[in-house]
Amino acid sequence: MSTTTDDARAAPVAVKSPKPSDADLAQFGKAFWKTVAIPDPKASSLPEKPSKKWFLPNPQTLQESEPGYLCEVCRHVDFKYLVNAPLEQLLEEFTLFPLEWVVQKGEECGFCRLILKTIQDLLGDRGLVTQVEGKDVTCEFRTLPMEADFTGRGDICLLLQPSPGGIDAGIMFSEFTPRGDTTGGRGISVQCPGIDVELVKKWCHHCLTGRCGSNPTLAQEKNMPKGFRLIDVQNNCIVDFEPDYHYVALSYVWGGVATLQNKKAIRKELTEAGALTRRSYRLPNTIKDAIKLTETLGERYLWVDSLCIVQDDDEDKALQIAAMDRIYSFAILTIAAASGASADSGLPGMSAGPRDFQRHVEKVQGIYLSNRPKWFSMAIGASTWNSRAWTLQEKVVSARILYVGAQRCFFTCQHRPDEFLESEDPAENGLERTHRPKRFKESNVNLIPTLRSVNIVAYRRIVETYTSRQLSFPSDILNAFKAIEARLHPLFRSDFVFGLPRSELDSQLLWQPAGPLKRRRDPTTNLPIFPSWSWAGWVGEVRCPTNETLSRIEWVEADGKRRSGNDYRYPAGADADVIKRLAYRAGWRGALARGVPYYTERNKPESYFSHPTAPEDERRPGPNVKPGTDHHLIFEAEMEEGTEAFHIGGHYKTWALHRNECTEDTHTVCPLVLRDADGHVAGYVLVPAELALQMSPANRYNLINIARTKKSEQEGRGEGNPDLLVDAEDATMEKESFPDRPDVDKANDSSACDQRRFDAEKPWCLYNVMLVEWIGEVAYRLGVGTVHIDAWARAKPRRTVITLG
Repeated sequence: MSTTTDDARAAPVAVKSPKPSDADLAQFGKAFWKTVAIPDPKASSLPEKPSKKWFLPNPQTLQESEPGYLCEVCRHVDFKYLVNAPLEQLLEEFTLFPLEWVVQKGEECGFCRLILKTIQDLLGDRGLVTQVEGKDVTCEFRTLPMEADFTGRGDICLLLQPSPGGIDAGIMFSEFTPRGDTTGGRGISVQCPGIDVELVKKWCHHCLTGRCGSNPTLAQEKNMPKGFRLIDVQNNCIVDFEPDYHYVALSYVWGGVATLQNKKAIRKELTEAGALTRRSYRLPNTIKDAIKLTETLGERYLWVDSLCIVQDDDEDKALQIAAMDRIYSFAILTIAAASGASADSGLPGMSAGPRDFQRHVEKVQGIYLSNRPKWFSMAIGASTWNSRAWTLQEKVVSARILYVGAQRCFFTCQHRPDEFLESEDPAENGLERTHRPKRFKESNVNLIPTLRSVNIVAYRRIVETYTSRQLSFPSDILNAFKAIEARLHPLFRSDFVFGLPRSELDSQLLWQPAGPLKRRRDPTTNLPIFPSWSWAGWVGEVRCPTNETLSRIEWVEADGKRRSGNDYRYPAGADADVIKRLAYRAGWRGALARGVPYYTERNKPESYFSHPTAPEDERRPGPNVKPGTDHHLIFEAEMEEGTEAFHIGGHYKTWALHRNECTEDTHTVCPLVLRDADGHVAGYVLVPAELALQMSPANRYNLINIARTKKSEQEGRGEGNPDLLVDAEDATMEKESFPDRPDVDKANDSSACDQRRFDAEKPWCLYNVMLVEWIGEVAYRLGVGTVHIDAWARAKPRRTVITLG
């Protein structure tokens, strides 16, 4: 195979606009009426009917000194309508005024004052700016359903466009019912109190008593690892676990803070009553607050990794890490410290410091409006805690989670898709709420559903999320995935090899980069760690394949025997006994889920497998890594080489624009074109920029045929059983021409080849290929892509044994 070597934006500058004159404000008033498509109300004639349902053509006009005064713009907004608006109101987004108007009217107008105080709280010490890069910041509004449900009151969402620094999300306002009319017409501000412990107790009781759903873990025997230990929050020491103990677990971010750790030298001392009290000065705030919260909840035992795992005992560490799924799933509650960036940030609402939210209330048009704390997606989704790889597995396997955010708490359990909010409103706090409507479920769906989800789809979702997260230590990539593997195990009836499901190893070798990707390296030696064929060997987000593929590799066992992926998935002996194989297949039924093929056992129709897969104890173990190595895979496959081989050119620009942001000036993942011996585009490979830019004609590269596949636009499986396709019969060796088909630079389907030279309408017309670089006798993955089946056949590949490292 031959190779060819083939703007920065300025940072936003925020500028404070000069104070507008009265004439400027009057001019803006005229512009406002034009925005809502209604003439100035001072004009001689008013429209027959407002075009906006929220618009009040003849509002009540109050004097500035009167309670509830609204400015010339706000008085025309029907706030009662907006907080009780029908769902179709979600479709309308409207602009009321520039932020400068709010600044000028914030003293006298109740709603402008509410906006201004809320923005000032969000900015903190940062100054308020009303222009960004010379553009006025405008206030755009829309209504949204209440966070907890689609029924009942709604929220008014404010978006600042363009966004001034520090405010990147919507600001929410809603109707509020204060205890007594205390605003006096000029508004009040209330500091939110500490965590509502009684509400948290009700949440836990609600779930533990089965009101959310069954609790199978409560009835299971707690088969905890040897040496499992807990913090006794009453005696402030470390104790050994007993089967009848209930405990709370802590999920938090270490963040490089020096903290007391359980080590061999003090292991025994920490078991003495009061040991943690005497060393409290060495405990970070988050652990101190978690101990206090656990005791306040009426629980006695708490699990914290730094104190319950002996940190310098490799054997104990390995045992506990391997049991993370059990540790968190058996906890009656997991406290997620989702505020701050380190273990010293504490749990807001438990420590001495106040919560990061101040409620402002204004009475307008006879109702009270208030700013709202951040939604769950903003408060937790954007937190440092939610960006860490370790915390993902803790989130996935925990039965119940109390998220402690900077402004309030949230509660979730595995039995329902919604979250409960710390609120006095029963509709929000969940005590009087049924499940969230179906249309809201997708955003909070369980990352690893156990029923009615194709196993490779669940795997793709969790791996894409996991690889987008951060690790302090590169070598932790597999340890932090152990609990997730344990949860995925029954979906595949298989263990995992370097993060890939062993039972689907042939198809999952085809994972692709979803953004910038670089080799994972030991920070001391700078040598690569983990194999190139696994996503664990790379740093960056990846996406795993869910499209149907027909494997074209055979695994080579230690005794030299070749076996297919199906040979390992079927019951032992079925590979050599046709009758046994057919009888086993008869027990499975095939179907499609959103275009993804899957199989279910006729007696277990709720479990969806990518291929029929027998229980582990009934089938042959494998595929396996090469004996004597820790990560080499050995398989036989077709490989192109010689004079008819493909030529790797520069960026495949059409494909680059369609799938990637990579350009020749700004490289992320490079889609490199594959040309046949005549120079026609036969396919592409996606190669991380770090490697693509270092490719040299002096090195040896080859393409390996991993699987046969079809275009993503071809949803059906075609006629007959695709597993019985014979490649040699389907490939066309004669050169063809299709002049009426789209030019290669204009095609927008997934064939990624020159459709005037290769028949892109042919069923199963593509091969999934892997580009490798040879170092000695071992091939290392560079990237994957597709090649048209005819182009591959004309390259005259040969079948050979590959050692993939």
